[in-house]
Amino acid sequence: MALKSTLRDRRRVQTSREIQRAALSLALRHGYDAVTTEMIAAEAGISQRTFFNYYLNKDAAIVGTAPCFDEDTVAWFRASSGPLLADLLQALRRLLNGSDLNRGTSQLIDRLLDTAPELLPIFYGSLKRLGDQIADLAVTRIGEEARPDAELLAEAISHALADTFRIWANDDAMSADSIVDVAAAKLQVLRRFLEQV
Repeated sequence: MALKSTLRDRRRVQTSREIQRAALSLALRHGYDAVTTEMIAAEAGISQRTFFNYYLNKDAAIVGTAPCFDEDTVAWFRASSGPLLADLLQALRRLLNGSDLNRGTSQLIDRLLDTAPELLPIFYGSLKRLGDQIADLAVTRIGEEARPDAELLAEAISHALADTFRIWANDDAMSADSIVDVAAAKLQVLRRFLEQV
C-alpha cells in the first residue's frame, strides 16, 4: 500500500512541475499579464479544475511548490550539537538532495525575472517562506527569545541560496551538489564584510 502512495506522490510532484513549466513558458512567450489559468491548464494538458487542485492562482503556479524540511531533517537538526550555521546548511543540503532539482525550470525562472523584474516580489514571497522555515529551525536550537536574530540569519541564508540558484541555472558545469557550498561561500564573504565594519 505504501508503494501506491509513493507512486501517487511522485505523479503529483510531476504534475505540479509540469504546470509550473507551462506557466513559466507562457509568461515568457506572451507576457505575464496576458497569461490566464485557462491558458496554463491547456498548455499543461490538464483541466482547469485539476489546475486548481494544485495551485491557487497563476502566481502560485509561476513560483511552484516550495520545498519543506521533512520530519527526519527537523529531528536530525534538533539532535545535532554542531555549529548553528553549519547545521542549518546541512539541513538545506538534505532538503535539496530530496528535491530532484530541475535546471530547466530554474533557467525559465531566471529568464522570466530578467524580462519581468516586476515579478520579483512574487518570488521573494517564496524566498520568505524558506527563510521562515530556516528561522523556525534555528529557534529550536537558540530559543524563541532569539527569533529576531534567527530571522536575520535565515534571511541572509535564503538570499545567498537564491543567488546561487540563479548561478546554477546558467552554469551547466556546476553540480546541484555544490549549491549549498557556493551559498556558504557567499555567507563567508558577507561575514568578512561585517568584520570590516
